[in-house]
Amino acid sequence: MDLYFAPLAGSFAVHVTCLEAGITPVLHLVDGKTKRLPDGRDYRQIVPHGIVPAIGLPDGSVLTELTAVLPYVADRAPAKHLAPRPDSPERYRLAEWLGFIGTELHKKHLQPVFGTNVAAGSDAWSRANVDAMFAQVARRLDHHDYLLDAFSVADCYLFWVLFVAPHGGLSLNAYPSLKAYVERIRTRPTVTAALAIEVPLYTAAAAAGTAPVSRRI
Repeated sequence: MDLYFAPLAGSFAVHVTCLEAGITPVLHLVDGKTKRLPDGRDYRQIVPHGIVPAIGLPDGSVLTELTAVLPYVADRAPAKHLAPRPDSPERYRLAEWLGFIGTELHKKHLQPVFGTNVAAGSDAWSRANVDAMFAQVARRLDHHDYLLDAFSVADCYLFWVLFVAPHGGLSLNAYPSLKAYVERIRTRPTVTAALAIEVPLYTAAAAAGTAPVSRRI
């Protein structure tokens, strides 16, 4: 499976999901500034909006957006139980959590802090208002190990959000269950493996000045 990614961006959740599914993705590193791939191709010729992640599909097309890509990868390996069955009530709970993470945490609070094209003062607003969203997650994780009954793709996404959030001043200190969750998920072999690949790539890009501001973590 082809995975177009940027180191430690939201595509990290897909990287981990692939490994959890027993899939070793073919990684295509997207330069955050130039949108070029290592072979010189323009990523925007593949994904016009230039945003990661994207995965290649068997018919030659690509699939984008984390809320679509994560369940798709999970469904490639149903025996791994990374997503509830499509015909089950719990599938809607998965959609609920993916939507919440994507809109209320990722786009509403992470993007203003780490993004490059954001309104002045939006980062301060995010830091001042993120607690209500963290509290919503903590209400679940205060009494459960995972967002659903078992580890799922929603946890792959949430881990990434909570892992990078403190680097942007979005503190987890008031939420012991969230901090414990990050440390617990971080020990999963798939997360360790993905970090081992992506952290050096991020560090190299930052040292070369090619890491965009939105990846300053």
